[in-house]
Amino acid sequence: MQPILSISNLSKTYATGFQALKGVDLEIRRGEIFALLGPNGAGKTTLISIVCGIVNASAGRVVVDGHDIITDYRAARAMIGLVPQELTTDAFEKVHATVTFSRGLFGKPANPGHIEKVLKDLTLWEKRDSKIMTLSGGMKRRLLIAKALSHEPQILFLDEPTAGVDVELRKDMWQIVRSLRASGVTIILTTHYIEEAEEMADRIGVISKGELIL
Repeated sequence: MQPILSISNLSKTYATGFQALKGVDLEIRRGEIFALLGPNGAGKTTLISIVCGIVNASAGRVVVDGHDIITDYRAARAMIGLVPQELTTDAFEKVHATVTFSRGLFGKPANPGHIEKVLKDLTLWEKRDSKIMTLSGGMKRRLLIAKALSHEPQILFLDEPTAGVDVELRKDMWQIVRSLRASGVTIILTTHYIEEAEEMADRIGVISKGELIL
């Protein structure tokens, strides 16, 4: 079976001379939950940012379901949803509107049924007309997941999904991730909690100082 994500010899050196990634090779299987485990500063976010088209690699190649992220970036990006670490949203926007807008950014036709399903799955439907600034931290994190799922991506990246969330929400997050996988989405999450990686993932990659060590 073709891997859904193929990363070969990926390196990134920043202008300061700092080498964030050193020749990373990684293949992600379709439909798996893969955890990238490593301390802060190990290169987890840089790796995700390159695959998602936010940061340019210095060397190497990334192919998303047959689409090269440089030469065929639109098709590659459309397959990916990213839930960033930071809660960055427009405080005055309403929940339903912002998720609908995110879908439109990928040129997908309107699909109110899909948006409704995503919001219901993430228990945000009751809050659909609320302004983002009125949501709790946990709800805002769910909202970021909803935005990332708005365009029906095949691959979902979760960058430190449970950083700074309470135990209850962490369990909820795990449940959400499992149900997404059951619906056919491939999930890649970064974490520095080893128990989280063990609990959640089918496979774990350990990254340290920019190298995938196992």
